[in-house]
This record gives sequence, structure tokens and C-alpha cells, in this order.
Amino acid sequence: YRREGLDRVASARFVARAAGSLRGPALDVGTGKGLLAIELARQGLEVVSLDIDAEEQALARLLAEEAGVARRIRFVRGDAAGVSHSDGHFGCAMMMDVLHHLQDPEPVLREMARCVGPGGVLVVADFTPEGFEIVARVHRASGREHPVSAATVASAREMLRGMGLVPVLETRGQHHELLVVEKG
Repeated sequence: YRREGLDRVASARFVARAAGSLRGPALDVGTGKGLLAIELARQGLEVVSLDIDAEEQALARLLAEEAGVARRIRFVRGDAAGVSHSDGHFGCAMMMDVLHHLQDPEPVLREMARCVGPGGVLVVADFTPEGFEIVARVHRASGREHPVSAATVASAREMLRGMGLVPVLETRGQHHELLVVEKG
């Protein structure tokens, strides 16, 4: 990815910092390799890393250990459409590079909104068109195709508005679009 112009670690740092002052605990939905969870833990937050893929969770745990922040991250294997935590448990819920994998993101966004307490934020970040092209090139180079659903940051914004959440920031950087909504 870096050779193609996408620094995934810098992207996670951008998402975590652009979201502003976050309070924990933090929920990282679809954590993958854990890059965002690691960055949130580096900022001092306690993090629940949620992913359905056991292999990705194992790699995320290893990377968190290498980064020296594993003690701040609890790795949970599960589906983000059914988070086991109580209403309002989290200070923030975030997803990065997950949205485009979801055929129907509404159940996941609803669950994220349910789990965040009043005054907390939801952060949705996904690739810009240029970012998607980089990812596609990397996948094509290894004989694979990167699946992309119709879900976009713009469509997520409208779904979240429909749930009564107020967008407070929309920005771009590091080949990512970022949406921050506040839960009143």
C-alpha cells in the first residue's frame, strides 16, 4: 500500500486525530488489523476491538503487543450488528474502511448509535475515490478483486441523520473521507 501512496498507519492516525477530543471507552467496529484501535489506545483510550474474523483479530492483537498498547485493547470476535454492550456504554464508536464491505450498513450504524452515550460521537471513515483506486491496484497486483458495496460516507451520513444524530465534521485526508456525528 505504501508503494502505491497509501500509508495505512498514517491514515489511522489521521482518523483518530481528526475526530477531535474523544472520550472512552472506544468501540472500533470491524477493526481488521487493529490500526485504528492501536492509535486510539496510544491516545490513552480503553478500546474494544470488534471484528468477525478471528485471523484478523489475532494479527491485530500481535500488532498491538508490538506497539506496546495491547493492555488498553480488549479484542472481541463478533458481529457489529449485535454488540453485546449496554446502551450508552461507549464514549465513541468508530469504523474505518468497513463501510464499503457492508451491503446494508444501517443495522451496524444503529448499533453503534445505541452503544454511544449522550455527548459521544460516531466516526465513519472510508476511502476517497483515489483511496479506492489504490486499494484496487494493490488487490489486482495479487490477482484479487476488492469488493465495494454501494454504501458511502454520504449515505451513512443520511442514515445517521435519520436516527437523529447531528453531523459535526466532514473532512478528507490520507485518502479517506471522515464523518463525525454527535449523539445528543
